[in-house]
Amino acid sequence: MGARSQGRPKRAFRFLVKRLTSSVRYRTRLALRTCLAGTLGASRRIWGDRGGLSRFLRRSLWQTDRFYRPRVETKKNWLTMDLKDTLSRIAGGGTATQAELLPYLCLGAQDERAQVNAMLADAYSLQPNAERLAQAKIFAQRAWLLSNFSPSLLPLYIRILSALGDTDDIREAYKRLGAKAAARGDVAEAIKYFDAWHTAYYLIDHQDKFEYDFDILGYLDDLATARRPVDDKKVEPESNGRIRLAYLVRGATESNSILMKITQEFAKLHDRSRFEITFFFPETPLQLAASTQGSEHIERFTAAGWAVMTAAESDDLEAKLLGLAARIREWRPDLLVTSGALADFSHYFITALRPAPRIVGLVQGPPPQFVPPSLDWCISWSRHPLMDTPVGCSLVKLHLSPTASDETPYIREDLGLPKNARVLLSGGRHVKFQNPDFWRSIADVMAANQDTYYLVAGPSDDQVPFIDQIIPAEIRPRIHLLGWRNDFERITGAADIIVDTYPNGGGLVLVEAMWRGLPVVSHRNDYMQLFDQTNWSPVEDFIEDSELIVPRGDFERFRRVLSRLVTDDEYRLRMGERCREQVMQGDPEKSVRCCEEIYEELVRGRGPDICDGL
Repeated sequence: MGARSQGRPKRAFRFLVKRLTSSVRYRTRLALRTCLAGTLGASRRIWGDRGGLSRFLRRSLWQTDRFYRPRVETKKNWLTMDLKDTLSRIAGGGTATQAELLPYLCLGAQDERAQVNAMLADAYSLQPNAERLAQAKIFAQRAWLLSNFSPSLLPLYIRILSALGDTDDIREAYKRLGAKAAARGDVAEAIKYFDAWHTAYYLIDHQDKFEYDFDILGYLDDLATARRPVDDKKVEPESNGRIRLAYLVRGATESNSILMKITQEFAKLHDRSRFEITFFFPETPLQLAASTQGSEHIERFTAAGWAVMTAAESDDLEAKLLGLAARIREWRPDLLVTSGALADFSHYFITALRPAPRIVGLVQGPPPQFVPPSLDWCISWSRHPLMDTPVGCSLVKLHLSPTASDETPYIREDLGLPKNARVLLSGGRHVKFQNPDFWRSIADVMAANQDTYYLVAGPSDDQVPFIDQIIPAEIRPRIHLLGWRNDFERITGAADIIVDTYPNGGGLVLVEAMWRGLPVVSHRNDYMQLFDQTNWSPVEDFIEDSELIVPRGDFERFRRVLSRLVTDDEYRLRMGERCREQVMQGDPEKSVRCCEEIYEELVRGRGPDICDGL
């Protein structure tokens, strides 16, 4: 016992020395990494991301990222100096033979093989070209599989797939992680990954492309079913006879949200003698207060005397959504109206909790964004989305009141344009401006009419990356991409002609211009095809002037119509007045009354159809 006791201080001393040495080594390498990262950042700012110095710094930084922790070297016996040298060589732009890699690719432990493949994927991707990225993807796919789809590998996997433009595989990765989260009952994590899957085409490819995935809807249905109250019973209407209507509101914190404009129009025009209404917002009070738009929307609803309820403050998404569904249920609505049931999966989760005995969806865009098949009925503003809505659906022609503004419309000089300029105007999200043929046609008309200018409200220069290759240099200064704006109504004051976007046409943007008497040039819709948000136009739902609506994709006809509007003042004014008359014929109150009839039919247990007269 005594000998062992005397040996303990020596062992403790050796252990302490070892820990201190390890700590010094760790901190030294960490300091080196910090220095390398700073030097690389300075190099990029001065010389860009190319050249020998940049490659050397990236390679050195890559090595320190992986090896500055001593425990990596002690725990991974397979991580030999030979493999480190091979990885460094690959990261610097070199290659490796199969013979060098096979011993590590054939390791017995699954997790070790996953790590080797992840390192190889990373190394190959650091000097990207088509061949190296293809090889990086192979290693990344294998690592992804062997890791059992580990979230820690997702950033590397997504980075490589993004460089290859492989959005489908990116979506599959998000779906896989969402499914794993759903299987373990993690609502917030499942929604996070499913939302990333849902919006990938929009955020990565700049396309308004959305698709149904009934597996994902099933995962969320199962999560919601397990969390519904077991004693959930249908509540009969209260004795006052008014129908209790709950709106689940979408878009309160978004700039220029058309969904909020429609919701506010309904709030303004609903018959309070027949309906008792509360508007439910999935945002918390702090989220709404932090947004200029959110604060303004809440003020409008409360000033009009409508009841408003929000989600409770919580960092736990599941608790927040369950809490809002409970508030809806406790309010005892006869009917819940969703304004964007599949716009994100938080909205869908609330809907899937079935907080009301009947749920109606407003079809305000592509069905995969607005219509889960579990809804009881839908109301569509346009014919083509209705055709592909997998739920019983009524068509209501939506008419909105002209935008009221105390601000004076712009004149040409306000926007830096000559006083005698002929001004074309388009508006919409940047994804609507990605068709080269559209831009070429605009350029042709402008080339023949030197006093013509084109204003584009929505995208910025960097969001239409090909524009400088499409538009001749002498015309480009007359095209002004204004970015996302909150003053589109004022901009219309400086315009002469509205050019609809193609192949994804606009809606409210055209209506607002027609209210001001501007003629609209657009492409017809093709109703013989399945609905495709990236290739359609709702223009025929609110304008019937065949002279201004050309066959879909007929850019020769498009150029002729647009050129005549530019050069013939009398024709332009006449067509503008016809557009104004058509849009002013719409009756917003009639649209709301029609929806109210449908709501009442559903509550009374009858099947509604297309509203008479619309």
